[in-house]
Amino acid sequence: MPEVKAVVDSATRLSAKDEASLELLLGMRAKAVERDPALKDDPDFEPKYEGATMGPLDDIKALGRRILNRWNKELYGVVCGSQTKDQESRKAVLDSLNLGETAVIAAVAGALVSLHVFPALAAVVAPLIVKKFIWPAKDELCAAWGEGIKAQG
Repeated sequence: MPEVKAVVDSATRLSAKDEASLELLLGMRAKAVERDPALKDDPDFEPKYEGATMGPLDDIKALGRRILNRWNKELYGVVCGSQTKDQESRKAVLDSLNLGETAVIAAVAGALVSLHVFPALAAVVAPLIVKKFIWPAKDELCAAWGEGIKAQG
């Protein structure tokens, strides 16, 4: 398992991509890890699209959205919940809000790794969650984040 720093570095680099590209990358990484589990610990691998084994691009992107939604709910529970076991991750994410978007991505990536998300997926999920849910709502984080989750169904 790579260091959290490698996941944070990869997540920070990936934050330059738009949300649609990140959702597609997340789905492609999940498909690639399914075929080759050794890839799960590599936060930097770039899967190549293989239509014959991965399926249609729309399906891959939908898979990426499902993975995002799953881990988004988990992370919301950590950051906005009250369980003692999540206190360290909660503090890291909330404290990072004053430091900027890159710091929040780093804190989220670390929290996802602590939730045992594969590094290959955590590096993509972190910037997606920050871009879609945390950063736009940083001033009223938990209320707005919870509303965003409910709207997703």
